[in-house]
Amino acid sequence: MVFEQAWNVLKEEKEDMDEAKKKIIACLKKEGGACGLDECCKACGLSRDKCKALINKMDNVKIHKYGDVVLMDGL
Repeated sequence: MVFEQAWNVLKEEKEDMDEAKKKIIACLKKEGGACGLDECCKACGLSRDKCKALINKMDNVKIHKYGDVVLMDGL
């Protein structure tokens, strides 16, 4: 029972992160492929630290050395 509850919590967290990734990508596409980190945070509803950590885990989104978040699809 405890294992099942823990599994459900992890599953929900993964689904939330997948949804946040989709929102970040949608925001970047709307902005022409790049925008500031704050705009991504607003779009996905995560704190600045959590949003930055999520972006760092994504293969197709990078943070430029000057702070812009860039969608790498098609480059």
